[in-house]
Amino acid sequence: MDLKRWLQGDPQQSFDAWKSRVLSRYDSPVLGKRPEQVRQLHLMQKYGARWRDKYQLRQQQERPVSCQLSGSNWLQSMLFNPNSRLSRQTACVFLEGLARVPQRRQEIVNLLTSFLAQLGQAGPYGAEFFALYMSLVRKEHWRYYLVSRGLLPKLADWIEIEINGLTRQEMVGRSSELSQGHAMKSLVELLSFFLEETSVRQAYKGRLVGHVLNGYLNLRRLVLQRTRLVEDTQELLLQLLGDMTTGTEAETKQFMSVCVQTLRQCLVDGLVTPVFVVERLCSIIHPEEKDDVEFLMSLDKDPQQEDFLQGRMQGNPYSSTEPGLGPLMRDIKNKICQDCELVALLEDDTGMELLVCNKIMSLDLPVRDVYRKVFLSENNEAEPMRIVYRMRGLLGDATEEFIERFDDKRQRPANDEETYKLANVMGECGGLDVLLERLSCVRDIQGEGRPLLGALVKLLSFCTKVQTNRSLLITPELNAVQRLLGALKLCLQAQQNMPPFTEQLLEVMKAILCQASAQSVD
Repeated sequence: MDLKRWLQGDPQQSFDAWKSRVLSRYDSPVLGKRPEQVRQLHLMQKYGARWRDKYQLRQQQERPVSCQLSGSNWLQSMLFNPNSRLSRQTACVFLEGLARVPQRRQEIVNLLTSFLAQLGQAGPYGAEFFALYMSLVRKEHWRYYLVSRGLLPKLADWIEIEINGLTRQEMVGRSSELSQGHAMKSLVELLSFFLEETSVRQAYKGRLVGHVLNGYLNLRRLVLQRTRLVEDTQELLLQLLGDMTTGTEAETKQFMSVCVQTLRQCLVDGLVTPVFVVERLCSIIHPEEKDDVEFLMSLDKDPQQEDFLQGRMQGNPYSSTEPGLGPLMRDIKNKICQDCELVALLEDDTGMELLVCNKIMSLDLPVRDVYRKVFLSENNEAEPMRIVYRMRGLLGDATEEFIERFDDKRQRPANDEETYKLANVMGECGGLDVLLERLSCVRDIQGEGRPLLGALVKLLSFCTKVQTNRSLLITPELNAVQRLLGALKLCLQAQQNMPPFTEQLLEVMKAILCQASAQSVD
């Protein structure tokens, strides 16, 4: 009974109401029942009530006491205490123990997620907290849970805040600290952890690719604030950018639009940062073949000249990265002469022949071109390229085919519209105007402006391969010819130090003028 309510005269707390709620006992005679039946009812009531009390007590023991930790400033102070590492470790052990109870784990994860915004102020003193947080969210269901609560956009904003802070310190000329960038690296690692899941990356990469690209470009500009942690964060962002930009053609076009928007937002006097964006666009429109692929070579003597040539190449198969085996076939010939002590043939380029796939190779050909265009056309990559060497004219005139050079024009695809089809995106999103504006910003090609001008000319040459872009470049609004003439003037003024892309710039202007002439005739 409630004493206060009884004193107030509540009828529900009166004696009669209490008496009516009390279970009747069956120890007194009951009308119409025998003593045995009365005793049986009494025992049922007694032991049933005892079972109920034990069950309720057990439920109370198993049910965890609610720990309302949200808003606990003392716990946050212990987790990020800059003066005591023991304090930080104790708080982590305390929270880790609470999280072992399944019913409390969600509350602990939510609490620690709310503390992520404090990593920027904590700096290196948040390492214990971050390790604890990563250990709790390793399982996939917690990853999906936090993504559904909108954590990824918040992570992108926190990373941007950290990078902007470094940029401001760079502008004022403040010296850097070795621990600078600790929170930024931790946040980027957490973002990369969430994006490892394919479904999460597919859902969010369209919204996050701009943040990742801008963050990477801003870190590239840092000089005074560059530390080891900043370098590691920059590498993580570059790797993350590569993972987010590989996908369908529609996603690639969307990323190209983001690159154009980023290029438009770059500072007018910025000559270093835009180079990466322009080169990235070039690699998307027309990916270049990688020449750093390692392959094996087997250098064998012609069996018919076994009695005339001394020595033997003992290191078969040789790696293409070994010294003396490139870049030209002449270097391989010299390597054979040195190892086999054929001194008389060392300075004589006409005395020895090298055969690949039963074809005589010119000594001026690059080794990688021979491997890619001759050997791979008839063999598998897993096999070493067999190079047979012999003395010229020893057994009569050669009857094999002689390859002096490779005709690149013959191997060039006939349909440029299909090869450079992604260049149409530059015209659709206003990228041509942005490229020409950036071209006008280059005032000197003797310093940092030279790489940017070369990258811009290369990208414009790709853009002029398609009809749509050529039609846009002859419009008076873009004023393309006059801007290109300004860039050509800079190249010609260099005289002895004329850049190698001058001819490519002339080809761009030729394509535009030919399109204008054809349209005027029509």
